[in-house]
Amino acid sequence: MKIIRKSDLVEGRWRNGMGVSWDIASDPPGVDDFGWRFAIARIDADVPFSNYPDTDRIFTLIEGNGLDLAFEGHRSLAVHRRFVPHPYPCDVPTFCHLREGPCRALNLFTRRGRWRAAPDILSSGAEISHTGPILLFALQGAADVNGHAMGEGDAAIAADTITADTEGFLYVARLFAL
Repeated sequence: MKIIRKSDLVEGRWRNGMGVSWDIASDPPGVDDFGWRFAIARIDADVPFSNYPDTDRIFTLIEGNGLDLAFEGHRSLAVHRRFVPHPYPCDVPTFCHLREGPCRALNLFTRRGRWRAAPDILSSGAEISHTGPILLFALQGAADVNGHAMGEGDAAIAADTITADTEGFLYVARLFAL
């Protein structure tokens, strides 16, 4: 298991240059043609989201009062509660309208046809078995995963079986290679 501390995340720019992000992990690391990518985005204003061809996103509000996502040619998505994963395709032009000030979101991108993700939000202890990658993020409060302490904002990559415990909220996503 690899722990990724909040303090070790490096600030970067969105693909379209319109916002700030912090990459947590990707496979393969550091390339534009990733199979999956795990990242945090800060949204400071109403702005178009970056387009990722053949990619799906699971968008989870982690800070702020919410936003609305307008998808070209499709119904809008109201994101008004924290810690609720919202899946949608990244290759549909998307515009973000903030409700009341800046927000931060946890994003899990998966390349369509290569990977699929199944996210859960834990608010207590659990044992999870999975042969592929398991991505974790301490959304609120501390967590213990396989005896490793995670502070709020820390992430981890694990595989096989994990035992997780939290008194707050812990994001857990199992990744499936297709």
